[in-house]
Amino acid sequence: MADGHDARRLDPALRERLGSHLQGFADDINGVRSVVLASVDGFALVPAAGTHGNGERLAAMTSAMLALAAAVGRELALGELEVLMLEAGEGKVLMLALPAMPAPLLLMTACDARCVIGKVLWSAKECGRNIMAELSGSRADPQGNTGLDNQRGATWQDSTIP
Repeated sequence: MADGHDARRLDPALRERLGSHLQGFADDINGVRSVVLASVDGFALVPAAGTHGNGERLAAMTSAMLALAAAVGRELALGELEVLMLEAGEGKVLMLALPAMPAPLLLMTACDARCVIGKVLWSAKECGRNIMAELSGSRADPQGNTGLDNQRGATWQDSTIP
């Protein structure tokens, strides 16, 4: 995986905008305990919602888990890793790989048991699209349309290019 060193140098204004996207995601899903945006090398870039100072630990664990899952995916020739979900008796964890440029990022969400994982996944992907648009300098569509499925980092403006 790529080194996330450059990603840790987010300017404060960008960090605040990314934090707003994360907080909006956390506020929209009932039962979210923690959300953190991390570099692939395990550093918390933007902790939000309930990390209570453990954002660095969550980022490191997310990086390690996704690296292991990516290795399994490569071994089984499943393609690029996108999502890892864990379910335990008291809650669920969703880890999402974001193909951001110049370095990929990781979005980790921990929820309690009442969360519907499909809704968490859909909302996390939407949050990821907003984060990637923010990082690329694109603005979000005012009506909330994303245009493309955006699994490879496209923005809604890309769907309007002839």
